[in-house]
Amino acid sequence: MHLDQLPNETLLQILHSLSTIEDVLSVSLTSHRLHALLSRPAVSSSVSPIVTSANSIAPSQQRLPILFDAADRQIGPLSCAIALVTHNASQPPHIPRPQPPYSLSLLKQILSVGAIANEWADLYPSIHWGGPDPEECASRRLLRLEERYRVRRACYRIWLYDLAFHNASFPRFSRLHPPVIRSRAALLRAWPNRELGELLDMQSIFRTVLEKHVCPSNGTVIRRHKDRYGEHSNPIISLMHTPTPGGMKHWRHLCNDRIGLVDSWEGWGDDVSHYYVIEDMMKLHPGHLMQLYHFVTGKTEELHAVADDGFMMTMSLAGHKGAIEAFVAGLGEWFDNNGETRSETVRFVVSERGGEIGSIEDIVAD
Repeated sequence: MHLDQLPNETLLQILHSLSTIEDVLSVSLTSHRLHALLSRPAVSSSVSPIVTSANSIAPSQQRLPILFDAADRQIGPLSCAIALVTHNASQPPHIPRPQPPYSLSLLKQILSVGAIANEWADLYPSIHWGGPDPEECASRRLLRLEERYRVRRACYRIWLYDLAFHNASFPRFSRLHPPVIRSRAALLRAWPNRELGELLDMQSIFRTVLEKHVCPSNGTVIRRHKDRYGEHSNPIISLMHTPTPGGMKHWRHLCNDRIGLVDSWEGWGDDVSHYYVIEDMMKLHPGHLMQLYHFVTGKTEELHAVADDGFMMTMSLAGHKGAIEAFVAGLGEWFDNNGETRSETVRFVVSERGGEIGSIEDIVAD
């Protein structure tokens, strides 16, 4: 039977069962009736029914429920994503907010954070099973759908925690104040121990990305340089301080012509100082961390940060370290020497329940 001969209820059921918003938009273009079901405006709407892309969709009685159903399967859980994008300082994060009405603006916001959460789900296998142990590498696999769901849920919840408690309102001296501890714990008490373990699991992924890619220690830089070029290789040359009149392009030209291969990466200190750098950087939310990962792996050439006064800054310095330092400096003075509090808050909540942190880590590992 041809699609055009099916009743509207069947066609709507087909659209509601699709897995991604891209699928919904593509299927809607295969039939005039499917197109009409999605583009027919509501009675009270004065917007013309035009379908061009996910960013320009006219309101319709059926479109938003269909798109949100697809979004739930693509980037769900939507409840966590919506809690994240609707968070503001007017209400504590642990108090549930009323469900906002479906709108294109809300859909675009949750798709933005959902895309980043899915990137972390894509990256998870290579980081989690990316150690030097051959057996660990042999165990690497793609995540199942339910595992990707849990990774996204952990990303949304960590992101919400960071927006609520890793900001200028919570400087270093306030982290041990009992009222502050209780406010942080109130958010985590709503989640069972297994889901708290998922937060710790994602934190280990973030820490590995920071230690191996974004902020490697001096020892890591030297070891990688020797592994790549051997014991008698050219020295590591920093591109951070290059008083070459011709600028960075001229400096790289000189490097290639006169001294051969060089390693332009710069370490972030010895083991002790590097530990405190990582503790500070762990306050960055998943969106910032993914932006830094894209920057150091060459997917983007610029970093963007919003300063405390709301001013947008763009960094594209010669060296990775200088650009990252400028990016962090743009977040405000509160960021320095002020480690993350997620781990200690999870431990606090688990201890309140009479459990041990090792038990929930074992549950997640299984």
